[in-house]
Amino acid sequence: MKKIFELLTFFLLTLIGLNAEYTNYETAIGLLMKADSKAFPEADQVLVENTNVTLDEKCLDNSMQETYKKVLTERGKQSGSYAVFYFDTDYDTVLVNLIEIIKPDGTLNKIEHEKILKPMSQSAFMGFMNIYSETGWLLIGFIPNLSTGDIIHTIQTRVTHKARMDNNYSDRISVENYSPYLKQYYELNAPSGIEIYVHEINKKDGLVNYSANENDGKKIYKWDVDISPQIIYEPYMEQYDKFAYYIVYTTIKRWNDISKWYYSLVAPHLSIDDAIKDTVRTLIKDCKTKDEKIKKIFYWVAPSIRYLGVDREKGKPGFEPHDVTYTFSTRGGVCRDKSALLVSMFREAGIPSDPILIAAGYQLNPVAPVIMFNHAVVVSYDEKGQPEYFFDPTAETTKDFFPQYEEDCSYIIASEKGDDLKLVPVSKPSRNNTAINISITVNNNLSADGKITGKFSGLSDSYIRSSLMNMTPQKIKELVEETVTDMHPLAEVIDFVVSDPKDKSKDIEFSANFSIPNYINKDKNQVYIPFEASKFSLASTIDYSLGAFQLSERKYPFKLPGTFSIDITEELKVPFQLNEMSMPRVPELNYEGFKLTQETKLLEDNTNLLSKTSFSSEKIHFTQGEFIPVRAKLSFMEQLEQLYIIGGIKEVSQ
Repeated sequence: MKKIFELLTFFLLTLIGLNAEYTNYETAIGLLMKADSKAFPEADQVLVENTNVTLDEKCLDNSMQETYKKVLTERGKQSGSYAVFYFDTDYDTVLVNLIEIIKPDGTLNKIEHEKILKPMSQSAFMGFMNIYSETGWLLIGFIPNLSTGDIIHTIQTRVTHKARMDNNYSDRISVENYSPYLKQYYELNAPSGIEIYVHEINKKDGLVNYSANENDGKKIYKWDVDISPQIIYEPYMEQYDKFAYYIVYTTIKRWNDISKWYYSLVAPHLSIDDAIKDTVRTLIKDCKTKDEKIKKIFYWVAPSIRYLGVDREKGKPGFEPHDVTYTFSTRGGVCRDKSALLVSMFREAGIPSDPILIAAGYQLNPVAPVIMFNHAVVVSYDEKGQPEYFFDPTAETTKDFFPQYEEDCSYIIASEKGDDLKLVPVSKPSRNNTAINISITVNNNLSADGKITGKFSGLSDSYIRSSLMNMTPQKIKELVEETVTDMHPLAEVIDFVVSDPKDKSKDIEFSANFSIPNYINKDKNQVYIPFEASKFSLASTIDYSLGAFQLSERKYPFKLPGTFSIDITEELKVPFQLNEMSMPRVPELNYEGFKLTQETKLLEDNTNLLSKTSFSSEKIHFTQGEFIPVRAKLSFMEQLEQLYIIGGIKEVSQ
């Protein structure tokens, strides 16, 4: 309560008499000098920012951004020590006007930014606007002698000389941020003839002052934010666009306009030559079904075309592909090139398909059309013309056509008629399965010999395969031994086999033979047998899949990495008959998408035991309010690691 009172007092004192528009130098410094970690205990930095954007008749912008950033913590100093400015030589020019440091005592240190800033290819950082862009650059430089309490003051201007989508422009104002803004002023000036669509997403009253006026052939939009709420990062938290307040303005009225625009970029590059036709004919000559053709073509394009920026695009770098004949002949290309080639080869084989833009890793809000896509992939259609399969020919460590981490993301099809924004559907739990089979034979001396096998598909296959790709044989051996000892701490691996992660024709599998001394505890006519069929730690992806529930509390909605299912089957053979069995209690669960079932039965004259335990989740999005109830329901899972079967011995075999 004391911290809340101090924060509110700070707000009131700093807001008195502030101008509701542009924040001048004296006001910005005055605000930030008062800000400290006591008032903002969760923040590494606090900011004041002014932005002014002026559009011309072709929606080309001339903008100025002035930022004041106060460093509150050591972590804030580390991130603030690098000045970074983005630009794209094919689209815009950025000019850094000023970098200076204001010390807590008011001392002003001007930085000679021309000396510290060096251009660096944006592709090295896998830039936001596209997975690869040869024309994207960063001006980046180290700011010397920065300390906590310092204020970094920067001014940059940007001139756009070519629009990504002709005669269109959009931008975003984040009201809620990871670093709080004490003041944020944004002004847009546009010709009266340009239609501006303003969308307030997850609006919260009392945070933004907004005005729109028209004067002398100009539309003037102003947004003013006073002390924006801070978002505190949490592992597995939902994409914050789902709950945080932000504003998007755009000149694009409909998603279907973006769909047609992307079609106009891609369609001219899809014409094939005889070499491509011959390759397709050779690949599918023995195929009897459409699915066989799809596999042959996809598994040729994905590894045969190297992920490589071979040459600069001439029209719209970052979005427009090269001619597919060029990509085919050079055997190199990036996402948009490989996807265009895959589409052209599919179509030659009679498989209806289209290139699509996807927001890999996130969703776009359907009410606000913007070109915020960062990847190009492919969709094919079923007999009814509906999306059937998705393909990412750049995913080199997955066996699947489309990696599960790109599911539940927004995409738009390149369509001559235009299409709406869509979501990639989420796989069923059975698609992302871990299947563990354990066979154990107990000897007369109560030791045991056994075999464990594992098969991984979908998300679990991707997770294991990518790990194996980077492991030495010794590390793989250690991984298998760790898995076997997770089943039983005294288990010793005799031999093992792990499938080749480079072989994408089959799911990842492993098998290991093992022995366990003193496996069963015997007390007169009773035995105590470990219950291996409930040990979900054998599924190496379980911690990854349920990592969101490791926190004690949550402030925000959260998301699991994907749907999943785990099936553990145990076959146990003992050298005596069992009776009066006391089976461990594995409670069945069916709650908020999670399901747990378990079944055990005796076979063959009461000497064989067969158990199967299945656990799955078909839901990935959860609200903050669902966290505690779901976590409570799942809390018993740790107990499943130490369960025993208790049984009486009827007679001992000889």
